[in-house]
Amino acid sequence: MIIANWKMNGSKELIEVWLNFVSKNIKIIDGKDCIFCPPSCYIDFSKHLIEKTNQSIRLGSQELDSLLSKPLTGGITAEMLVEVGCSFVIIGHSEQRIHLNESNELLSNKLVSAIDNNLTPIYCVGETAKQKKSNQTKEVLLEQLDVIQSQIIDKCIIAYEPVWAIGTGESAEISYIEEVHSFIKEEFKNTTDFSKEISVVYGGSVNLENYKETYNSSQVDGLLIGGASLNHSTFTKIYNMS
Repeated sequence: MIIANWKMNGSKELIEVWLNFVSKNIKIIDGKDCIFCPPSCYIDFSKHLIEKTNQSIRLGSQELDSLLSKPLTGGITAEMLVEVGCSFVIIGHSEQRIHLNESNELLSNKLVSAIDNNLTPIYCVGETAKQKKSNQTKEVLLEQLDVIQSQIIDKCIIAYEPVWAIGTGESAEISYIEEVHSFIKEEFKNTTDFSKEISVVYGGSVNLENYKETYNSSQVDGLLIGGASLNHSTFTKIYNMS
C-alpha cells in the first residue's frame, strides 16, 4: 500500500487538482491500496471527487478521537469517519504523541474504536534520535506496540516512522529499516497466537530518490509518504513504479 499523509496542508483547489491528476495517471493494482489522507475538513469533499473519477483511491483520516474523550468539542468519532467514506485512520503519529500528549491508554482505546467500526488503523511507531543513539530503539518500539490488544493485531497496519527522519529529509538506511521491520514482525509472531505476518509500512522522508530501494525490500509492505505526497506527479510516480 502507498499512503499519502497530507498533514496540515491543502485546500479544495489543491485537492481537486491532485485527485484529478492521480485518478487519470495512476494504475491501481489489486492488493496495493492507494490511500489518501487529507485534513479532516476535506475528507467529505475528497470522497465526492473520488466518486466522480470511478477510481479505487481509498480515503483515510489523520485523526480519530478516543471515546475516553467524550464529550469533546471538535472531536471526530469513528462512526463519523465511516459515514464520510473513510476506510483507514492514522493513529499514534509521533507529532500527536508529542504535541497532544497522547497516552498509551488513549491510543489503545482509539485502536479498539477504529476496529469496532470497521476502520483499519495505521498505527505509527518510532524512536527519536536520542533514543536511537542510546540503543533504545527496540525497547521504545516494544512499549509502543504493547498498546495493541492481542485480539485486534490482525486488523492493524504498523507504520514504522523513525521520529528523527520525519520531515528532516533524512531517511533511514535500508539495512536499518529491514532490521526494525523484521524485529516488529518477529515480535508479534513470538508473543501472540497470530500466525499471519502483520503488515509493516515505512515512513520517514520518503521521496523519489529513496522510495524504490525501500519498497522493494521483502520486509517493507508499503510506504507512508508525507511531504512528497503533496506533489501529484511525485506520488503517482512512486505508486506506479514501486
